Amino acid sequence: MKLMFRMNLKFLSYVLAPVSAILLLSAATVHADCYDRRAPGIDWSGCKKTNKMLDDSDFSGSNMTKTDMTRSSATSSSFRNADLTKAVGYRANFDRVDLTNTILTKSEFSRASFKNAIIKNVDWSKAELGRIDFSGAKLDNVNFSYTNLSRAEFDNAELSEVDFKGAYTYLTHFEGVDLRRVKNLSQMQLDLACGNSETRLLPAFWMPDSWPCTE
Repeated sequence: MKLMFRMNLKFLSYVLAPVSAILLLSAATVHADCYDRRAPGIDWSGCKKTNKMLDDSDFSGSNMTKTDMTRSSATSSSFRNADLTKAVGYRANFDRVDLTNTILTKSEFSRASFKNAIIKNVDWSKAELGRIDFSGAKLDNVNFSYTNLSRAEFDNAELSEVDFKGAYTYLTHFEGVDLRRVKNLSQMQLDLACGNSETRLLPAFWMPDSWPCTE
């Protein structure tokens, strides 16, 4: 009986050893990429990159889903063809970045700065962008469907084929912005937003009595 028990234990040790090694290797692999140097095509998915200096980096083609870049700085960096689904960048600085063909669905960039950024062919739907700053940015074919843009700043921004379907525009600042080439922006959304006599609207819309905003 004891001999059989020992044989069974020995058999189990042979079977479980490779499995344990695989599990340990897998666990290490999950976190190993978070320490990779900045480079195109890196996998920083789920990594914590808060309060980092990431300026002048090339993240093109990278997987940055659920990456946390809260209060980090990535000015003048390229995120072309990168996936930032559910990424977080609260109060981060992304001035002058290149967001061409970037995926940003369900991301959170409240109070972040994207001044003078190039934002082209971007899916930024269902995101949290309250108080984000797009001053001087060029936005072309951007999907803001069902995104929170409350108090967002578009001062001197250029908007073309930007989709505002279902977007929340409470006190969104469109002062002096040409809105004649955007899509799915309703009069109700304009009534909630801020603008002035220099805001350019299509003939079907009118300047709300609440413009210019006092806040």
